[in-house]
Amino acid sequence: MNKFFSFRNNILMVAILGMALTACDSNNGGEVPPPDEAGKYSAILCVGSWPNTAYYIADVPSLTEGTISLQGNGAEMTGKVYAQDVIQKDGFYYHANFGSGRFGKYHVENGALVTDKEVPFTYLNWSSYAWIDDQTLVIFGTGESEGRYAIVKVADMSVTTGKLNLEAIPKGFNDYNIGFAEYRANKLYVGYGFASSDWTLYPNMPVYQKFNVAVIGYPAMSVESTISDTRTTTPGGPIVYAPSSFIDENNDIYFISDPVSGYDYKSPSAVYRIKSGSTTLDPTYYFDFSSKVNNEMGAAMWYIGNGKAIVRTRTAGQSIDSDHFYSVIDVKTGTFIKKLDLPADKGERMVQAVIVEDGKAYIAVNAADKDYIWEYNPTTDKLTHGAEFVGGIDYILRLEKTK
Repeated sequence: MNKFFSFRNNILMVAILGMALTACDSNNGGEVPPPDEAGKYSAILCVGSWPNTAYYIADVPSLTEGTISLQGNGAEMTGKVYAQDVIQKDGFYYHANFGSGRFGKYHVENGALVTDKEVPFTYLNWSSYAWIDDQTLVIFGTGESEGRYAIVKVADMSVTTGKLNLEAIPKGFNDYNIGFAEYRANKLYVGYGFASSDWTLYPNMPVYQKFNVAVIGYPAMSVESTISDTRTTTPGGPIVYAPSSFIDENNDIYFISDPVSGYDYKSPSAVYRIKSGSTTLDPTYYFDFSSKVNNEMGAAMWYIGNGKAIVRTRTAGQSIDSDHFYSVIDVKTGTFIKKLDLPADKGERMVQAVIVEDGKAYIAVNAADKDYIWEYNPTTDKLTHGAEFVGGIDYILRLEKTK
């Protein structure tokens, strides 16, 4: 199918897809019980070619065996939820549609996508998020050339909004580019850079050779300090599509930069660390990931335990949607371990492709011929193909653990 466009290029398309969205509330504001889904896993799948596309949430009975299709197993989400920019937690799906002006909470029941509650929402165009606890979600994005946030109490979908006091936008740019977000010890860490909406310059968009990380006190939501670095740009994101950071067993934050997603084709993709108890970059740590993979870029990153992470790696070239492969790195030592022997994943940066369970990683691969979920065991360094997607599915956009 045709490649999807980048998040920042598609506000108009989001609005078009969201026009079918109507306000409804199946719960009248009360707390919704956990959804009764058939299995522990789900997948968001796409059928068709742009603009004639349809999106579904399918139950995944097993990661390791059998087949997955939409035959009798697909809750259509087209018109309610735009493609893959969703947040899933405990079987509920959350989506902020800036174009239609609605923020919604949904679940799958009896083969249909059920709207638990939708509320008016036009304050920000979302990019990233962090969970404070199981009932409190903080989302980050932009609006009117401002960095903005919204605190959502997901039980009743009540929303509190505000502006972030970020570094002023420099000359030649007119917006923020929001990256990764993590919550640790009453502080939110939010990466950002600067963006331009002058598409007459594409593909030679302006690049500001620096990224920032705002250290934000919660719940006051005041920016207490700013971390900066000039060795690369675009500190991950938008993570509503795929993660670019994590917190490990030592409470250390790791994040990876993805300069190409900010139209920077010269800076390296690099991994950084913010140690537990610190609000600055670890001065002893800098892992130039691109130098280990022929100047290719890290488009997403998942922690799999014991110091190891999987990086979704974009092949070299001036395209966000070039083919991807998967690499394994040791984040503690800042070393490259290997490229996984998987089929090339056909384009599209915005894929939540990895589930980690019982010390193993399960990776959904959009291959040229057959689409499998692959099991990677880091202890034995073994790859095994598991469940297969069949039946005319054009793209696996998200693989989720729902229970």
